[in-house]
Formats: sequence, structure tokens, C-alpha cells
Amino acid sequence: MAPVSANPDAAAAAAAWYARLHADDATPADRAAFGRWLAAEDAHDQAWHDLVSATRILDEARDDPALLAMIAATYSEARASPPRRWWPMAGAAAVLLSIGGAAALVVDRHASTPATEIADTRYATLIGRSRDIALPDGTLMTLDAESSVRVAAPGATRRVAIDRGQAFFKVAHDAGHPFIVAAGGNNVTALGTQFAVRTATDRVVVSLIEGSVRVDTPAIGRAMTLVPGNTLTVGRSGLQLTRAGADTATGWRKGELTFDATPLNQVVAELNRYSVQRIELADARLASRVFSGVLKTDGGGPALADALSAYGVARVTHVDRTRLVLASQP
Repeated sequence: MAPVSANPDAAAAAAAWYARLHADDATPADRAAFGRWLAAEDAHDQAWHDLVSATRILDEARDDPALLAMIAATYSEARASPPRRWWPMAGAAAVLLSIGGAAALVVDRHASTPATEIADTRYATLIGRSRDIALPDGTLMTLDAESSVRVAAPGATRRVAIDRGQAFFKVAHDAGHPFIVAAGGNNVTALGTQFAVRTATDRVVVSLIEGSVRVDTPAIGRAMTLVPGNTLTVGRSGLQLTRAGADTATGWRKGELTFDATPLNQVVAELNRYSVQRIELADARLASRVFSGVLKTDGGGPALADALSAYGVARVTHVDRTRLVLASQP
């Protein structure tokens, strides 16, 4: 009997969903629709599983000239079609599927609409997948789940822009070519160091493990140099420096998330980057409650639900493979 994943319609749909979820204009409604599609049929679940499982094979071949040529050719064909912001990624995903799957790491060297002038190579990860990437200058970058960055071609400066999520950098020392990470309108500059940069809707967080970095915040008109252990949060209300805690802030690298009196809507947003089972808060009162504790990136949703239930804060009103709905206790 042929495997379920042999279903060409399911495989094509998985490729399309992969493209849709990684498009610049992907919305929460898209993610909800993806969850419904995933749960609708076993063939869908199997096709998605096969797509993600093929990551290991394609990661090893992601710089292969023949593969890059296939992707470039697909982009050229896509440009001749009616404009859809997500269509070039769909074409690339289809090419990848045709040779055995699709990678959780997307390498986009010829994006037709770069977000800024520094864009040259784009890397993105799926929900629940992180990846170690060696940049051309020798810097090692760990890209967290559901994150997206753009790496500029080598020049007088080495530049990376974080569009979504977070990344950890072990920067190759090169005093003549500063390493700059742009995030949320801010610049983090280092010569040789280890640090993480995280973006969220209303803030950027920089955590320094080793060396030193300078954080320039044009919107606030300030610059600050961090020392090891520092975590700097750049938010709408200004700058907040925590002198210790960088190790905790980068705990996602070993599968741990630490929350300290964090509103539940922010906790849920973090956990939802690591699982296709999306957590939903049924009411605003629950969203504003705070949570403190350590949760695993794998299985953090059920663990959060258990903790909130044990303390009489919330109850589970619905749960399936794609949704876990929490409501305030009466």
C-alpha cells in the first residue's frame, strides 16, 4: 500500500500552506485556517509531517548550485504570473517538494520585493523548528522557531535584519568590518561577541552573553553599551536594563522559556511559535493575568494549562490537535 503522503493533492496543499505561513502578509486568520486544514484529514497531517521531515536532507543541499538554479528559475516564472506576495515562496516550496520535501529553513537569494536595501539572503524557520546557520563571514547564527532574518552581502559592514522572532549570534571577530543587527528600527553593533536579539510587537530585547555590544535607538535618541549578563529591552516607554538574566533570556536555545510576571497574552504568543496546537485565550480578563514560571518549548501549552488550572486561574474549554482554548475560572 502506498504511503498517505503519496497523495499529490495533500503534498501540493502542504507546499502552499508552507508558502502562505511564511509570506510577509500572513495573518492570524491564515494560521487558524491552516490548523483547520491540518486537522481535516490524516493525509494532510502526513503530508505536513513529510514536508518538515525532509528538512534534514534539504538543509545539507541548500547551497547546491543546481538547487539554487531551480529556485531562481521558479521565481522567474512566478514573476510572469499575476502578483501575489506569497506566490514566489509557493513556487520555491513546490520545487523543493519535487526533489523530496521542503526545508524548515528557507534560503531566498533572489526575493523580488526586498523589504530594505540590505536584503540579499533571507532565512526563515517554521513553527517549532530552530536552526544553526553558518554565515559567510564565519559568524554562527541560531535562528529560533517561527523567525525570519535577512543577511546582506559582505561589504564594509556585516549586516543582518531581523523581521520576525529572534536569533542568537556568535560573531566572528573582524575589527575592520563591524557586525550590525537591525531590529525594530534599532541597531546592535558588535565586533566579536555572543548575543541574542528578539523582536516582538512592542519591543526589542538584546541579551549579551559574551563580549560587548552597542545598542543605538534612533527613536529615543540614545545609545547604550552592554556588558555580559545584561539584557536591554527597547519599548514604547523607553529603555529598561536588566544587569543579570541574559542566560535566562536565551534559554530558548536549550528549549526553555522563563516568564516573570508576564501577561498571559504575551506568554501565549511566545508558546504559539513552537507548536501547531495554538493556544487561545477566550476573554480579555484572562489575557491580562500574569504568569511566572519556566515552560518547555516542547509541550509548553498543556503545561501552562495545567498550571493555570491548578491555581484556579483558568480552565480548558476546548482542546484538539490544533487548538487549546483557555477561559477564566468562574
